[in-house]
Amino acid sequence: MLRADFNGLFGTVLCLSHHESGQDANGDAVALHSGTFASAFDDDSDDEGRPDRLIASGLVERPPPWLTHTPSRWVLLIDENGVRHQSEITAANEGPRTNDLEGADLEDLAASTDQSPCALSRR
Repeated sequence: MLRADFNGLFGTVLCLSHHESGQDANGDAVALHSGTFASAFDDDSDDEGRPDRLIASGLVERPPPWLTHTPSRWVLLIDENGVRHQSEITAANEGPRTNDLEGADLEDLAASTDQSPCALSRR
């Protein structure tokens, strides 16, 4: 799963990186390639201040022409699931809903969204 700043969200286009590589949950560099399917997350909180990460999945691509004025090198074209909170994904998968997501395991979350944590694969 890739770390992304969701302040760089433009409709269904999320800026993933201003560099040639992205970052995984541990801050390690991850090579990005056009056409790969990936999930991205950003730390967020619910209305009561409890951690509740934002999650989005889709295809990694170069930025569209209208976004090239920014330093974006890679974007995520978000799929039909859109941007969701981690608690929504957990609830949708009928898993236990918890408000203590600070220590939530990203590998378990990736499995619940049919994604490989930190790894990108061709779809």
